[in-house]
Amino acid sequence: MLSIPINIGFNVDWNLLTGMVISFLVGALMGLEREKARISPRTDERSLETPGVRSFGFISLLGYFTTIFPSYFNASQSEIIPHIFPLLIAFLTIVIISLYGYYKILVLKEPGITTLVALVLAYIIGSMVGFGLLLESVAISIFATFMLAIKLSIEKIIKGFTYKELLSALEIGIIVFLVGPFFLTTETTIWIINLKVLYTFFVIILVLSYIGYILVKVLGYSAIDYFAFFGGLVHSEATIVSIGRMVGATKARNLLLRGSLLTSLAMITRNTFILLGLGYATPELLDKGFPFYYIFIAVLPPIIIGSFLVTVLEVGDEASEIDFRPVAQKPISYSTAFKAIGVFLLILVFTALFTSITGSWGSLLSAILGGLVSSEAVIFSSFSLMVGGIISPRVMLASSLIATAIALLNKGLFLRACSIRGKLLRDVVLYHLIISLPLFVFSAAFLQNII
Repeated sequence: MLSIPINIGFNVDWNLLTGMVISFLVGALMGLEREKARISPRTDERSLETPGVRSFGFISLLGYFTTIFPSYFNASQSEIIPHIFPLLIAFLTIVIISLYGYYKILVLKEPGITTLVALVLAYIIGSMVGFGLLLESVAISIFATFMLAIKLSIEKIIKGFTYKELLSALEIGIIVFLVGPFFLTTETTIWIINLKVLYTFFVIILVLSYIGYILVKVLGYSAIDYFAFFGGLVHSEATIVSIGRMVGATKARNLLLRGSLLTSLAMITRNTFILLGLGYATPELLDKGFPFYYIFIAVLPPIIIGSFLVTVLEVGDEASEIDFRPVAQKPISYSTAFKAIGVFLLILVFTALFTSITGSWGSLLSAILGGLVSSEAVIFSSFSLMVGGIISPRVMLASSLIATAIALLNKGLFLRACSIRGKLLRDVVLYHLIISLPLFVFSAAFLQNII
């Protein structure tokens, strides 16, 4: 009997199968959010079965097949055949999405095209998987899902914005993105005034003012912690005066101490980010040995000590009867920014003159006096002198730390102006002296090259 051996072989393309799974999952992730939105009681999409996990996954899978099929045809076949199947799949996808859009918008009269755009995006993401852009497709899918999921949060925030606040954001955008390139690309220095540093200082004042205003508005004035911290980001002296006026009549010790400490911690945080931002915005400083890690070494002790003191000061119900007033009545104030520029220029000129006469000690003396007025202005002026090669990075950092420490101690002067007297005022000064000591110690260590 004649036997014929039969050899059945299976050639499995695991790359194809893996791509199919990935393309389905990146689309299904977006569909998961759409399905959650459909079953949510707060959504308006109830009259139509919204595409969900499976629909988005299959649309993404169609996109994957559109781009992967041509690679499975060899060169000996007709040049038309490799393109027929992808075109058919693309046409089928367009028909499906178009029919859904027609029924949703024209028949059911439902507004909104978010789901339609998301379906098209799912198809594109699937196509990207077929091209081998796995990481990019996953990143886009996650980002798109995130944007779909925060719809209600965005609506809530936008409804709370006034036209003045939106206009202020646009003004900052114009200053940063339209005017900014002219200043950031120039190295023009008029005597000791670097235009790039001057512009950066102006923008930071506006941005910090706007962010602090919005955060205080969103979080409200019912909590002393939020008021003190976010107000301190905008203007620590103005915030401490506001807290002193509000709390002064109640003589609430812990409330005043906690509020003043949080304001000071916000100021330290702000100055830290200003130093880091200026350093990283000037790459050539890396060659000059700009001590980035010294900044963290110096500010961590006062932040840790201050945070510990805040945690042990329990306020209880002391803040419930306080009438909080906003630190700023407008989102951004150009007059305040230009006044800050004026203070910055005065401190810069004053520091330069003292430095030319007495050397590095002039910069340190200017930091002590300037810290009473504006610690951030001292930071920018010292930074300008360092960029110009007048002082070293260590002297710049020491001056910035001294100015910040003096700005901590001046809180007692502002509270005294608010009729805060006696033991309560002494406690405030003592607490701020405790958190300012590490800054003095590290500034001395930097000057002596101990660190």
